[in-house]
Amino acid sequence: MPEPIALCIEDLDAVDEDRRYLRCVALTGRQPGLRLDDRGGAHWCSPGEPAACELWVSADQRLILFRPEEDGPVVRVTRGGRGLEVPAGKPVVLIDQDGVEVGGRRLRIHVHGVAPAVSAPDYLVPERRGSGRLMRAAAAALALGAAVGAGGCKRVEVRDTPPSVEPVPEKVAPDARPPDTKPAPPPVEVRDRPPEAKPVKPPGTPKKAQ
Repeated sequence: MPEPIALCIEDLDAVDEDRRYLRCVALTGRQPGLRLDDRGGAHWCSPGEPAACELWVSADQRLILFRPEEDGPVVRVTRGGRGLEVPAGKPVVLIDQDGVEVGGRRLRIHVHGVAPAVSAPDYLVPERRGSGRLMRAAAAALALGAAVGAGGCKRVEVRDTPPSVEPVPEKVAPDARPPDTKPAPPPVEVRDRPPEAKPVKPPGTPKKAQ
């Protein structure tokens, strides 16, 4: 049974370091849980609010970005210098370190794994221990401490019919690749019909975080 996923949404253009990292939870199934509006602002359990895209968990425990409206704002997923314009009605599988661009706002997704509890979004405030660069490094260390799915240079690819079971990576001998060459990362995966999880209603009242 799928479980909610804990993640951080990093605002790459944030001026205020106290509002750079937004800690969030993606709920199972498609429901009014975590959403982004046309300016990239996060909304929580607000069924009446318009959504540029939704973030939720599929039945196979993957973080899904879903753009519901064909005539809605453009949403892009970036990975390793490449970009993909998200098609309406086709869920896109996100992994740790993926970028999301919506309404001129550049965001980065940090995936932390199964959420220990379901709660509304709140900002992660870094300790003030020096320059802005050190503050960002400290915040990134906190945000990525429990991250899964290491980032890196990743190739972008659209899949209409992805395999139901992920392929087992081919084993490569230690001396089969140059010393400084990294393994090829997975492509961006676009699904026609991902397995949907049964929605579980979260506790608490609707809140909005901008």
